[in-house]
Amino acid sequence: MAQAWFRSIRLHMGVFVVSTAVLAISACSATPATTPTTSPPPTSAPTTSPPAAQPGPNDTSGTCSPLGVAAASAPPDPANPISPAESLTPQQAAAQASTAFVYALIDPTVPGGPGSVPVVVTSLDPAGRPEIQSILAANVNQARHEVEAISADSVAKGQQVVSVEPEAELHTVGSAVTNDPYRASQWSLTQLDFESTWSTGNGTGVCVGVVDSGIALDHPDLSGKVAASADWTGEGVSSYGNHATHVAGIIAAKPNNSQGIVGAAPGVTLLNAKALSAALGEGTTSGVAQAIVWAVDNGARVINASIGGSSGSSALLQAINYAQAHDVVFIASGGNEGLKGNSSSWPASYEWPIATASITDTGALSPFSTQASYIDIAAPGSSILSTLTSNRYGYMSGTSMAAPHVAALAALARAAHPSESATQIRSRIENTATDSGSAGWDSSFGWGVISPSAAVR
Repeated sequence: MAQAWFRSIRLHMGVFVVSTAVLAISACSATPATTPTTSPPPTSAPTTSPPAAQPGPNDTSGTCSPLGVAAASAPPDPANPISPAESLTPQQAAAQASTAFVYALIDPTVPGGPGSVPVVVTSLDPAGRPEIQSILAANVNQARHEVEAISADSVAKGQQVVSVEPEAELHTVGSAVTNDPYRASQWSLTQLDFESTWSTGNGTGVCVGVVDSGIALDHPDLSGKVAASADWTGEGVSSYGNHATHVAGIIAAKPNNSQGIVGAAPGVTLLNAKALSAALGEGTTSGVAQAIVWAVDNGARVINASIGGSSGSSALLQAINYAQAHDVVFIASGGNEGLKGNSSSWPASYEWPIATASITDTGALSPFSTQASYIDIAAPGSSILSTLTSNRYGYMSGTSMAAPHVAALAALARAAHPSESATQIRSRIENTATDSGSAGWDSSFGWGVISPSAAVR
């Protein structure tokens, strides 16, 4: 098994927080948490199934439609092949459970603790759909026994067991407090020509999954925009966070309603995949992976994941592979390590996500934006005005804000060119970007700054 499977993983939203008193910087830090901040499940029973989808208010569009068993288990798209995963025998899985258990006990960033150590088992069905199961073990023998039983059951069902790893913490911090509910303050829409594309289409008919801390369903600029919600935190979807609400507003805030702001693709329908806690923005890699699979299964054509962490996870990679195999455009924030050594960030470092850097209103690279070999594209991410909880509006900065601009563009391009594959949509976005920095691709801007009208044309 690859070493990365046992590395400490701490994912969090790339966001800078603007306060009236101080600029507090919260980047994609690799600093380990000293105290677990998420509560483990109360029992050791595997948590394999996502919660039932909860329809959003006034959802009659049918845009975000479940794939159904047949479609979810359909063979992968030949245009988006994924590498076969190494299969573990039940005995090998049990041995790796021992390693995962011991590692979890000594790593302070892993949720749980003595007497309740979480271990995650990821399997793939013949079509490549991940099944992610989490157990709580009191001791190493229990971990070995339960993982071996889960693995034997998976093999009996014709599945491949591809990884056994410790649970890992995901994290986001921040809220914004500056209120300014006017379109004129949205510099990203003023400088980029998103609105000129709306004569062709404003994203209507495209389903966008937002994997985040929970969207405020009752915000006047977002009410009725969410087709379905699901929660992997235990808080329920009635609890929601500023970060997810801000991201959702950048993509889909209502136009021409005499309130607040407007989204870059205001016709889209959203899926609210809440994998991180509302207030603290913390969760687990298995929760995020299940949220991605749920979004794909419920009809997402584009997924935005404004998260980042210091290493990868097998469960997370299998979920992204599943999105790729089902022709879903996947956008990830590139990371906020520009002032901290430019360390790599996952899931942006994986091949399939469109890894997004951040620019300022002058077109310069945001100082915090990570410069790395995996950066694909750049978009506005500094001082972005969008929706917040409690019917508020405010500014946030980060590659977390840049990514939803790219997600909105992907949705506009999918609406304008419905027969094109996710790979073709990605090519549109990258090939039409306005070159910035060094000629051609570079590690700061990728292929350049997005150009909405050129990409949609």
